[in-house]
Amino acid sequence: MDRRPGMAADAVRSLLAQRRLPDRLVTVLAGAAGGGDGGGDGGLGEPLHAVRDEVARLADDAGVPAAFLHGPVPAVAGLLAATGAPAGHQADPGREAAAHWLWWMHDDALADPAALERLLGVVEASPSVTVAGCKQVELDRPRHLLDVGLAVTGAGEPISLIEPGELDQGQYDARTDVFAVSAPGLLVRADVWDALRGPDPAAPAPAAAVDLCWRARLAGHRVVVVPGAVVRHAAEGEGLYAGPAALRESSVWLRLKHARPLAVPLLWAWSLLAGIAGFAGSLLAKEPGRGAARLAGTLRTLVRPVPLARARAQARRTRTAPRGVVAPLRAGRRQVRSHRRSVLELESVEEVIGDGTGSTGTGTEATGGHDDFTALATPGRNWVGTGLVAVVLLLAALSIAGTRHLLGAPALAGGSLLPVSGSPAELWRHATDGWAPAGVGAPVQPGPFGLVLAVLGATGNGSAVLAWLTVLAMPLAGAGAWFAAGAVERGRGVRVLAGLLWGLSPALVTASGQGRPGSLLVHLALPWLALAVIHATGSAAPRRPDPEGHAVDARPRPGRRGVVSWTASGWTALLLAGLGAAAPALLPPLVAAVLVLAAVLRRRGRTLWWTPLPALALFLPVLLAHWTDLRAVLGDPGVPQASAPAAPWQQVLGFPEAFAPDSGLLALPWLDAWVPGTPWALAAALVLGAPPLAMAAAGAVRRGRAGRLARAGLLVALVALAGGTLAPLVATSLAADGRLVTVSTGPFTSLAAMGVLLAAVSGLNGYRGARVPLRAALAMLGAAGACSVLLAAGLWTLPRTLPGGDLEAAGAAALQSRAAAGEHSPELSGLGAGSEVAPSPVRLIPATAADQGTSALATRTLVLERGAEELRAGLAAGSGPSLDRLSAGWAARSLAGPLTDPRPAAPDAADEQLRSLAAGLVSGTTADPRPALESLGAAFVVLRDPDGREAATAASIDAVPGLAPVGLTDSGWLWRVVPDRDGGIPVAGEHGLRDRLGFTTARVRIEDAAGDTTQLVARRDGRVDTRIAAGEDGRERRLVLAERADPGWHATLDGTPLERAPVAEGEWAQAFELPAEGGRLVVWQQSASAVSWAWWVPAVLLLLATLLAVPSPARRSDARPRAPLAGPARPWQDLEGELGGPGDDWADDDADDPEGPVDAQRPAGPGAPAPAPGPAGSHAVRAGDEERTTAR
Repeated sequence: MDRRPGMAADAVRSLLAQRRLPDRLVTVLAGAAGGGDGGGDGGLGEPLHAVRDEVARLADDAGVPAAFLHGPVPAVAGLLAATGAPAGHQADPGREAAAHWLWWMHDDALADPAALERLLGVVEASPSVTVAGCKQVELDRPRHLLDVGLAVTGAGEPISLIEPGELDQGQYDARTDVFAVSAPGLLVRADVWDALRGPDPAAPAPAAAVDLCWRARLAGHRVVVVPGAVVRHAAEGEGLYAGPAALRESSVWLRLKHARPLAVPLLWAWSLLAGIAGFAGSLLAKEPGRGAARLAGTLRTLVRPVPLARARAQARRTRTAPRGVVAPLRAGRRQVRSHRRSVLELESVEEVIGDGTGSTGTGTEATGGHDDFTALATPGRNWVGTGLVAVVLLLAALSIAGTRHLLGAPALAGGSLLPVSGSPAELWRHATDGWAPAGVGAPVQPGPFGLVLAVLGATGNGSAVLAWLTVLAMPLAGAGAWFAAGAVERGRGVRVLAGLLWGLSPALVTASGQGRPGSLLVHLALPWLALAVIHATGSAAPRRPDPEGHAVDARPRPGRRGVVSWTASGWTALLLAGLGAAAPALLPPLVAAVLVLAAVLRRRGRTLWWTPLPALALFLPVLLAHWTDLRAVLGDPGVPQASAPAAPWQQVLGFPEAFAPDSGLLALPWLDAWVPGTPWALAAALVLGAPPLAMAAAGAVRRGRAGRLARAGLLVALVALAGGTLAPLVATSLAADGRLVTVSTGPFTSLAAMGVLLAAVSGLNGYRGARVPLRAALAMLGAAGACSVLLAAGLWTLPRTLPGGDLEAAGAAALQSRAAAGEHSPELSGLGAGSEVAPSPVRLIPATAADQGTSALATRTLVLERGAEELRAGLAAGSGPSLDRLSAGWAARSLAGPLTDPRPAAPDAADEQLRSLAAGLVSGTTADPRPALESLGAAFVVLRDPDGREAATAASIDAVPGLAPVGLTDSGWLWRVVPDRDGGIPVAGEHGLRDRLGFTTARVRIEDAAGDTTQLVARRDGRVDTRIAAGEDGRERRLVLAERADPGWHATLDGTPLERAPVAEGEWAQAFELPAEGGRLVVWQQSASAVSWAWWVPAVLLLLATLLAVPSPARRSDARPRAPLAGPARPWQDLEGELGGPGDDWADDDADDPEGPVDAQRPAGPGAPAPAPGPAGSHAVRAGDEERTTAR
């Protein structure tokens, strides 16, 4: 019962109009629990009573006695009793029960007056026929065929082999025996119905009739179609025209139910794999809704093994013929492929633009006032990419002029930047390993930024990639903004201005100057995220109309005119994941903004709901490992760097770093010679930030699509400013100089600036048809924007291109002028345009030390560096410090206490030993430092001397015993730890004990009972898997690791776990009790084993997003109306609900929308809601809860 009594009444009218009137009319409720004469209504209430009354009225009008009516009854249990047919007997044509027939009708089907008469004529002439069906035609177009009998493919999919919209010309009137027939109009002999127990109650609704016919065939009966008996069927939502989930569920059910017993487990597994592969294919086809529905349908069958087993047992009891008896009636592979190919050809019609003549406008008369050459003269015929080329070339020139000293550098260092490891395998290991390799190690789960570095380093030279990203940041940012602006407005001038403003944004200048890789990547990626979101919601600007106001291409394309784009949705998910990895603290406002947009856009927002999932899943491992310390999650990537966060009003103007408003300008110190004491910094900030804000305000008051985009941009800007205000309250670590490091405001400022820029583009280009005063005001805003570009270019290039002496002299004169004007502390501000980044070698330690660090011994290097007021000491592993070895979790170890009330963390034993060792070395101690160095795994000592002022300190270290000076290298002064025994200590390698390599320490070593090292143990990629020799004296030994003690360390000897050695007070190294015997030694670390599974979640989600982001050729759909096509012919295209309904707030008819409303022609994407119910008699009914009429 589908709660539409009018449709059931139409069906009853068709039954009462039959030439051969049925003997009894029974109402069957498929979902009812009770039976009898109106005994139970299955909870359907008023709709059922309305049907009862309507059926009684119609019967009375037709002069049919009340005894003719019966019901409602359950679908199977009370049907034979209600019709008066005897039940419980065997199928025997010679018995009296064989005269009873059941005619199965639907409440959305209308039978022709001669249908029952012709069905009975066929079964009376052929006693072997026990199931007969009707020709199915469309309800509203009776000449259009739906099916004339059904076949089943090898995969269990029912198929009609009728092309969509095919006309009934009698071409199938000779059909008789078929595999199955459709349910509406199905005539079945009562004894066969009773023997088969009617339709399988556990079968999916679309499979009910096919399954009944299949079991009848296997029971030795014939199933025929009677083309002369015609049923007009709405067909929507059931049978071959059910949804993709129901169709897939039906095909899997039929295949598993009627398969041979030994094949069922294989088919079960194959169906699961095929469902997953099909879902991946649907992502490539940009139909995730259909793919997800089909996968859900597969799973609905696979998770019901008990009902499936019962159905198989019931089918086995009634089967008398071999399974192969139905093979001749199946649809062959070649036949199915040919049918599907013909269907696709029908739907791939040639696209016609306009009226098909090739003209871009309407016809004009020769004597009219039109210029015949207008179309040739329009700027629209010029290449649209001219503005893009201009933006890129101009910004590239400015960028190279300011970073020419970085050109050709193998790597960059300074600020938060360090070189990147060269091996892609090493990058992936550092990105996912739960053990931080910095210092003496610690159990730290890295954040997702390591994956970004792994992607950048996939070329084998991640350091060069980061260097070129820094050098070319301006043109890359400008190009992205040019494309993003084009999604809001198609005006060329405003797109060029947007690209220049974004490429010279103070947020980008500060990020590149301070070497903040996360903020830099955020600024580069935000325009592309904006572009992806706009296209994903179908909100991009339409193509420019021709000079006479007509759209060049009126056909809606994905991303424009309300047509959502699933490709853009995939890119949105990937970009959100990348942005969250580059700036973890930015992810909450980004996710909030996306979800708010999805909620506001309603139907168009359906492409956005899922997009935050990959980004959130990327943080699952680090959240599980550090859920008690969110500093390890929110910290910015790179070397911890303290900053002075800007005040909120300065962030509104686009500046992430604070500046003194009343100061002068470092790049233009000559201004103070003209007007001393003027707050030039404030004036410059207003010139840079005020014009975009004014343009954004103009865009926010626009009507139509562009105005809504402008208001959405300003909403995002407000959310970002709120985050930027809260960011300085969250401390994440301590910098090398001891200052507190907070979450950077740079990413928040960039996000706010992007929102303002999108609104500004709308405001500057949205009033071309306005009155002259308004256009003049907007022209002034455009001129102010050009001034912003010129000033930003000057602030960037002048300090980097003018001779240093001239600029310093002018700066000194400016300070004197400001002091003479009465300032107590005169200063000049660079407005964030300074630079801390410098060229750097890829290896930051000498080559000799780096070679040993990457050898089997994996030794470390003690690096000493003098700060402003302190001596810094650190341990460098491998080839030296690198960006991928750092993580927010490692940096967060320097702080303790609540998130907003931190305090410096107390140093542990390893930190204390490192500090005391460094202090002793620089003081020229006479004590032997080798035991301490060996416990740390350090074989070299480096003293950095970038300014050549550490000669005295180097001389003091020269006097320390046990260190052999190597000399001054490019990385600083170098000393080698001298072995205390000739030739060093033997090394246990993969093939047993090897010769001495001249070293007495390694990351893993074996000590005797006295604490003397007897063997060094080789390791590779953080793991030991080698053979060790037996002890000489037969006494137990200790296996010592130059790593912090942690429960995650494990060791086995010949497969036997080794017992952990106790860690005494003041000690820190991990050790194991080692027996005297030799054997195969394996040592590994699995601190993150509890969260290692969590990496699979983001991996799967990112793979799905990638499949969705891969572009696919645009499909062209035939505009001719026709019934929706079942799944087998178009595996991934959901043709149900192609036309969207009204009510989309983003598609109203505004005056400034050049193409007007498009709701009437917008196709609904995958997962779209079904169309509103149509008129009575033309809508689908739901399986398991529908009313059917059975006549005898």
